[in-house]
Amino acid sequence: MERKILWLISFALIFILWLKIEPVKDVQSNTPKSQVSETTNDRTINESDEATRDEKNYFKTHPIQTKTPDFNAIKNIKLRKTTFFNFLTPFVNQKNTLLLAERDRLISLRKKAKSLSKKDKKWVIELMSNYKLNKVDTITADDIDELLAHIDIVPTSLVLAQAANESAWGTSRFATEGNNFFGQWCFRKGCGLVPESRDDDADHEVRKFSNARESVFSYIDNLNSNAAYKELRGIRADLRENEAPITGLALVHGLDHYSQRGQDYVDEIEGLIQYNKLWRFNTLNRNKQKSTE
Repeated sequence: MERKILWLISFALIFILWLKIEPVKDVQSNTPKSQVSETTNDRTINESDEATRDEKNYFKTHPIQTKTPDFNAIKNIKLRKTTFFNFLTPFVNQKNTLLLAERDRLISLRKKAKSLSKKDKKWVIELMSNYKLNKVDTITADDIDELLAHIDIVPTSLVLAQAANESAWGTSRFATEGNNFFGQWCFRKGCGLVPESRDDDADHEVRKFSNARESVFSYIDNLNSNAAYKELRGIRADLRENEAPITGLALVHGLDHYSQRGQDYVDEIEGLIQYNKLWRFNTLNRNKQKSTE
């Protein structure tokens, strides 16, 4: 009899514990995957992240002369890689050159931050808006320093490695149909291509670009402005302060939030840089910026 009572009590305790545990499981399993992705995958491009006015003007005055290669048609792997790198590298160099020019202007303005001309003040305020920084009435040297942390190069080695990974060397549907080489997302209906594997409760699309250069510019803008990549920008700022080369192998460690895979993704991008010796493409402005890995 006592054994029967003990058995009943044990069964009751197990049942109570099951009731307490089960709701927690329900909450976790019912969390929409799209919400999880938004917190662990920060490749989202909002409408406000579209090309800036200066970028749009640049696109108009510097039309692309080369046609996007048909990477699927290039069966030789070595040739496909070479074609891929040679196609994207000029776009990276263009963007980084513009960023360095903005840095030079900002550094010169820093010395006279409190007495900027209307033209210079308007330009700085527009930059602060582009990079989602707090609006200020009076611009200080500290404000310009904050901007300088956002406005800097992204090494070509890192750009090429992520582009290769995200676009399957230019052969993915998003690259061929949407000129999207970095898997950037958008959330406005019709802003891009709907992923075939997207969950029913998800609403993101993979953004479409007019050409590959716009994708490169948007990707670099995302790394320079998104709060998720504060660590990456911190690594870069430290390298600047110590007059050390800004390398892909250093900045890759600030990409934890680019993919749900976290550290595994970082390791994969690092491996792509190493295996393909992508530091050889970091040749921009050697007189101003050391760029060997």
